[in-house]
Amino acid sequence: MNILLVDDEPDVRKSLSNFLHKLGHTITCAANGLEALQEFHSRDYELIITDIRMPGMDGLELMRRIKQVERSSVDILIITGHGDIDNAVKALKYGAYDYLHKPVNVRELAITLERASEYRTLRANYNRLKKEFQEQVEQETQAFRGRADQLREAYLEEIGLGDVYVYSEAMRRVMDLAEKYSSDRFVPILIEGETGTGKELVARYIHYYEKGKALTPFVAINCGGIPSELFEVELFGHEGGAYTGATLTGRMGKFEMARGGTIFLDEIGELPANLQVKFLRVIEDKKLFRVGGIKEIPIDVRIISATNKNLSQEVAKKRFREDLYYRINMGTIRIPPLRDRREDILPMALRFVRRSFSRTGKTFNEFTTDAQEFLRSYSWPGNVRQLRNAMERLALLGPWDRIHRQDLSFIHDSPPMDERLNPFKPVLGQSEFELPPTTLNLEHLTNEIIKRALEKSRGNQTQTAQYLGLSRRVLQGKLKKMNLL
Repeated sequence: MNILLVDDEPDVRKSLSNFLHKLGHTITCAANGLEALQEFHSRDYELIITDIRMPGMDGLELMRRIKQVERSSVDILIITGHGDIDNAVKALKYGAYDYLHKPVNVRELAITLERASEYRTLRANYNRLKKEFQEQVEQETQAFRGRADQLREAYLEEIGLGDVYVYSEAMRRVMDLAEKYSSDRFVPILIEGETGTGKELVARYIHYYEKGKALTPFVAINCGGIPSELFEVELFGHEGGAYTGATLTGRMGKFEMARGGTIFLDEIGELPANLQVKFLRVIEDKKLFRVGGIKEIPIDVRIISATNKNLSQEVAKKRFREDLYYRINMGTIRIPPLRDRREDILPMALRFVRRSFSRTGKTFNEFTTDAQEFLRSYSWPGNVRQLRNAMERLALLGPWDRIHRQDLSFIHDSPPMDERLNPFKPVLGQSEFELPPTTLNLEHLTNEIIKRALEKSRGNQTQTAQYLGLSRRVLQGKLKKMNLL
């Protein structure tokens, strides 16, 4: 080893230096702490053997200054008199490797140096293995992150967020708002728009917008599809045996499932009046009680609501609480219907149809001019959802080289405009009306009536169902059959 020997007694330095040379070590001597410190900075040493009591800078001060050097890995062996045990113990606390008593027993010194050499070898091997392990961990972490990013992108593509389709200025404004609102997950957001405009897509975009962040839960709940008597349990969960038929172990509600992520409440206007107060309390307190529970459960969720109703009118009609309305729309996004952003229609249709054809392995090249004109001019009462479903249906009917207007007849398979707008003369509901001169396709007529009623209510399913005298569930079944839902 390369050893620095520090002692103010020349005889001690000479005798120890000769002995260490015989053991094969390289020795440099210093008469005091200051000289030793200068020597230490001039070259690298593996071991410093120093007396404690020396004039000027003593051994403890020398050791303290050496230990302050970050690059230093030198070990320090203290030599002390029998009456200076306290300082020797202090030196060990400061980081000395070991200490020996004066006069130094050369056999004990040889054994200590051998142990110090083994210790340095073990430490060097440990540091080498530690570095290799850290490098391996970093490589594996980078590989895992890359794989995680791939899985994340694949997942987002699967749920329709691989690349959000934005072509019109109106939708660019919508997505700009979504990006801004995504930065503060404690701001409740209300998304307004007709059925099928993509409210849930925008909600998911807000949730997943921050790249590099681990995937957190996105829990969606349709407020219009849950029986009122089960609503509270669905949202807040229940304790074991809270009511007849309840499980003995209890169950988490949607809010608890979404902790750390986002809860999306679609059709918030259908929230029962008795739950609106409880929902408001959860938003404000960020805590909830399970049904039958007495323990407050903290929640940490982003709350995004959506509606196809005019909630301000619902507030005026006393069907929706005013305080809740103002609480959930701290951030508001209004998605225009597809008919009001026709520049989106053709690019989206091409995206949808190519994706569907690629999935089925079929070929497609282009829409003809008349097909493009029809797609742009059609009113699309079911909005983006109807357009996507129509393009997926094309993939089932294909393969196609070019898609013509007649290939889209299933979208707009109707009689002439005057008959379609007014198939009976006069209006239905009066005692006398004129039947068409040839055959009457009752199913087609029913579908046209539903379409017209849906357009009349601007896509509001609740108003459409009320207008037609149907339940909302029956109307949704018919819309699904018509590929409008």
